[in-house]
Amino acid sequence: MKLTGAQILWETLMREGVEVVFGYPGGANLPIYDAMLDYPVHHVLTRHEQGAAHMADGYARVCGRHGVCIAQNGPGVTNFVTAVAAAYWAHSPLVVITPETGSTTMGLGGFQETEQLPIFSKITKYQAHVNNKARMAELTARAFDRAHLELGPTQLNIPRDFFYGDIE
Repeated sequence: MKLTGAQILWETLMREGVEVVFGYPGGANLPIYDAMLDYPVHHVLTRHEQGAAHMADGYARVCGRHGVCIAQNGPGVTNFVTAVAAAYWAHSPLVVITPETGSTTMGLGGFQETEQLPIFSKITKYQAHVNNKARMAELTARAFDRAHLELGPTQLNIPRDFFYGDIE
């Protein structure tokens, strides 16, 4: 079977039992939103990324399930920081999906580029950077496992070009 990276992400989220996702669309994550239409998930569109992360944290605290939030790269991701820190100290199983600048242009100072992994290194229990499209499902599943095993937020960082193109 061949799927796009965005479809693989959603397939994995469905296998993890995700029913609700909180987020705010932007250029880097639009393929995620396009693919979402084919999956039975309720998306809560927020007015600001910080609200998405706080809502996902609240959902995790109340339901005892993974809270999942998605941001736009750069400033969208940095808007998650305070909410992720709150989830860290509350031991909430939060999965933070952070699209990244393109894999071939990292470190070149592209539009809204920032080093996203160091920002969250002290307030997450686990960080996965997808460095190969073929590892999308594996690393996504691992982020979910670690969020529950270690009771805290995990970060799934994915270069934006990995959402496109078919993967076996």
